[in-house]
Formats: sequence, structure tokens, C-alpha cells
Amino acid sequence: MARAFAIVSIAVILTGWVTVGFFSTFQRQMVFPGPEGVSEALLDRAADQVGASVLRIPTADGETLYGWHRAAVRSGPRRVVLYLHGNASSLLAQLELQNLLLSEGWDFLGIHYRGYPGSTGSPSEAGLHEDAMAVWRWAVDALGASPSRIAIHGRSLGGAVAVHLAAEASPGALVLESTFTSIVDLAKERFGWLPVGPFLEHRFMSRDYAGRVSCPVLVAHGGADSLIDVRHGKELARLFRADEYIEVPGIDHNDMLLVGATASRYLRFLEGTIPATGR
Repeated sequence: MARAFAIVSIAVILTGWVTVGFFSTFQRQMVFPGPEGVSEALLDRAADQVGASVLRIPTADGETLYGWHRAAVRSGPRRVVLYLHGNASSLLAQLELQNLLLSEGWDFLGIHYRGYPGSTGSPSEAGLHEDAMAVWRWAVDALGASPSRIAIHGRSLGGAVAVHLAAEASPGALVLESTFTSIVDLAKERFGWLPVGPFLEHRFMSRDYAGRVSCPVLVAHGGADSLIDVRHGKELARLFRADEYIEVPGIDHNDMLLVGATASRYLRFLEGTIPATGR
């Protein structure tokens, strides 16, 4: 009996370690799956259709990022929304949001992370932070935007990238849409039966940056988000002492959140932090 119990125990332990090893090996594919069916040629055609300038932005560590700049028609100083997309998304996924921003006098600026369509390299947590800083520097140096007139908007995984950038760059505003407190917290919810924490290479500890972000913050989350539970949004709003919290019942993770009925609150927040006539 004791021998049988020992054999079963060893088998359970070995199965657990094999599973953990599998999780560790393939976590990059889980964290950075990339968009399906999106090619650089498709992006270039779409850019031409919407009037976007295609960008090639160098990073400090030698990669080149594909990006778009869409300039708004405006009468006052330039205002920019620097947009950081989700882990399975692309510049094509938020055209409605881009058009909304342009119609209100905001430039749209977005890039694809390293390893995503049109960009060189392979994605990693450190790499995405390098990418965000590269596009920030392009906005300030090449575009000539004042840091205080740049709003950083991060969605899903992009929210974690946006938090880190906001802590380093001091923008005029920060928008966190449908994002998490950390990958560690999310993984524990998804794989609670495994000791995944120590094996996570890409941790994205957004909650740890709450005390380092000084600009106004908007947090938005769908009440029916099945990928990142709404409690993450509520906790981020609490930790970052959000100036505005938007929760929309019935909205899932991939639904449009900040357009339609909620667009006015999103735009009002942006306008209140970076007015059109300000310096």
C-alpha cells in the first residue's frame, strides 16, 4: 500500500513538473500570439486608404518598428494619443477609435511591437518596454509633440506597456482599457492548480507602478470581460486613484469599449486633461 502510494505521488509530481515545463516553454506564444491574417502589405494598403503615414521607428537596441501616424485637422497645438495595442491585435483593429480621435482634433500614433507584422525582432516584456519608449521619443523628437500633450492609451497587454511608459515619461494622461493588474495575477486565476508564478518570464507587474504615475488616469473595463475579469479594472482604478472609471455592463474583452455610448466620457476625460487650446 505504501509503495503504491509512493508511486502515485511520484507520478503526480512528475506530471505536475512536466506540465509546468510545458507552460514555461510555450508562455511566449500565450503572451504574444500576434494577430492572425495581418501582413505588412495589408497594413500598407489600409494606411493608404485611411491617409496614415507609415513609420519605421528605430529602437535603442537595434530593432525597427512598423507604425502609423494619422494627423488630425486642428487649429490649436498638437494633441496626440499614443496607442499601445493588445497581444493579439494590430493597427487595423481600432480604426473606429482612430477615426473618433481624429474627428475631435487628436493625432493618432501607434506601432506594432517587435515581432509583430512589419516590425523586426522577437517580443518580450523588456522588448515591448523598449518599443514604447522608442515611439514616445519619436513623438517628442520627430513629431515635435509636447510630453504634456500626449495621452498614452493602452489596451489589454498594451495597458501594462502603457503603465510602464507613463511611469518613465510623464505624459499628460494615461488610459488603461481592459487590462490586468499583472500577468502573474492573471496566470494564477487561469492556472491556479499550478505553481506558475516562479516560471513566468514575462510578468508585466502593472500594479507595482501605481505610485510612480503622476498624470491623470482613466480606467475602463467591460463588465462581462471573459479574458480579464472586471475585478482587475476595479483594482487598477483603486491603486492608481483613477480620475475616471468606466465600467460597461455586457461588454466582453474584444468588444468595442470606448466608442459608441461611452465615447463621450472618454473624450471628456481627454479634453479635461489636455485641452485643445492649451500649451
